[in-house]
Amino acid sequence: MVIRQAMGVPKSRGDAATGYLTSFVECMKASGFVAGSLARHNIKGAEVPPMDHS
Repeated sequence: MVIRQAMGVPKSRGDAATGYLTSFVECMKASGFVAGSLARHNIKGAEVPPMDHS
């Protein structure tokens, strides 16, 4: 299943803002928040993508 959602910041905010947002998303995935949210809302067939180690 694909759930098309996105988060972003304007380029004008700079690399620090982009890094912060990336870190936030990865933290939410690692903490189990995203998986827990899918389970709480009874979403079947969706998987949390692996950590982005780039």
